[in-house]
Amino acid sequence: MTDSDVALGRQAQKSKNTREKILNSAISLIKEGGFSAASASRIAERAGITWGAAQHHFGSKEDILEAVMTISHEKFIARVSAPHLRTGTLADRADAFVDCMWEHYQDDVYLAGLEILLAGREINGHSPGMATFDQRAREHIKTLHEIFHDSELTDDQLQEVLIFVHCLLTGLTIEKVLEKSLRGEQRHLRRCKLMLLTAINNI
Repeated sequence: MTDSDVALGRQAQKSKNTREKILNSAISLIKEGGFSAASASRIAERAGITWGAAQHHFGSKEDILEAVMTISHEKFIARVSAPHLRTGTLADRADAFVDCMWEHYQDDVYLAGLEILLAGREINGHSPGMATFDQRAREHIKTLHEIFHDSELTDDQLQEVLIFVHCLLTGLTIEKVLEKSLRGEQRHLRRCKLMLLTAINNI
């Protein structure tokens, strides 16, 4: 390996670290003060760089926010790829899937992404393209077929099931964020698991 190769490797790692600082700054600001708290200048300030330097890595604030959404999606896919979600009875897998989703929905990255979706979807006319949504939807359906491999539901039915669970858990998440806690959390999750199992069985 030449000195030039070493220098390029160090530069790439430095760039990666800076990008992570920028993203973590945006996520922490949104967590602390909501979407409006994550202005371009404050993101850069918290990351310890100038906004010009931040633009060098991402181009715009919208690109930073979209990167947060991408990270949230990637973390979700990593979680639902866990081998234990693909073993056990159908009831076991339904329980584990809801627990996995609920864990993801408590993650700071997901919560930041939720704020971005709710508050930023129409800002400057910027919104993720339908191609991105379609790609993610296909990925989610593929994952559900792997987890519930003994279910006879079609792609459309599985997507409907996922949307239902997503809406229920998102509502509970918002309640927990607003109230700082969620009364009867485990009871709500048990109901969600039962409803998922019923839907997967197509009852």
